[in-house]
Amino acid sequence: MATTDRAVDAHAHVFSATAPAVAGARYRPAYGADMGEWRDLWRRAGITHGVVVQPSFFGADNREMLDTIAGDRAHLRGVAVVDPLADAATLERFTAAGVRAMRLNLRGVEDYEYYATPRWRALYQRAHEAGWHLEVFVDLGRLPEIEPALDGTEIAVVFDHFGSAGSEPRSLAATFDAIGRIAAARPVWAKLSAPYRYAGAHPKDLAMRWIDAVGTGRVVWGSDWPWTGHEAGRDYVRLRSELDEWVEARVARAALWDNAARLYGFA
Repeated sequence: MATTDRAVDAHAHVFSATAPAVAGARYRPAYGADMGEWRDLWRRAGITHGVVVQPSFFGADNREMLDTIAGDRAHLRGVAVVDPLADAATLERFTAAGVRAMRLNLRGVEDYEYYATPRWRALYQRAHEAGWHLEVFVDLGRLPEIEPALDGTEIAVVFDHFGSAGSEPRSLAATFDAIGRIAAARPVWAKLSAPYRYAGAHPKDLAMRWIDAVGTGRVVWGSDWPWTGHEAGRDYVRLRSELDEWVEARVARAALWDNAARLYGFA
């Protein structure tokens, strides 16, 4: 395993077992994911910092995420889900609390056109002006469908979980063609995370495709802990070590610290 003094897990979820899910949530885990448990895993894997991503089942109720990152502002940052009418003052308050991005979780969303409407575009601009990026999670092979929503916007984009590119040649070609066009207008990043969510995906091949598309300076690593819906057989230390199998040591070190620290504002 490549080592570095500091390392960021750029994608995990922390949540209680009791807070209710938002209406219409696809699922709600029956367990909680505790910050102390995650931090114990950090020590075993050489992780020193983390990014808490708002889980889909809480919708735009970010209270648990904000409470978590408030507990350790030096080592934690947040990714929020916000209503499209969230104003600049709301984003400013979230920024002061340690939030550095807004998330679009589009898994299971039938039509992405809604996210290209004027009120969403206006939110992307407010988020860009707040210094945030847009984190996007799509269904397998559907990354090109978000491209129209981004046309004419400036906000940097981070695609979760290898961009859900999969392994089918036609889907891969369409995905990386779209990435090239999107990256022509703004910084585009990838989280090298959760390949197990897509049967048949080849993470090393996908990592190389992403590096060819956006460069070694715009990839980060995330554990996806606690692996909601895919808990069986997961091992945090093993997932961390897999990064060293996907990319060479210097790229792993950059993904774990230099790139992630720049993206999320760690010092």
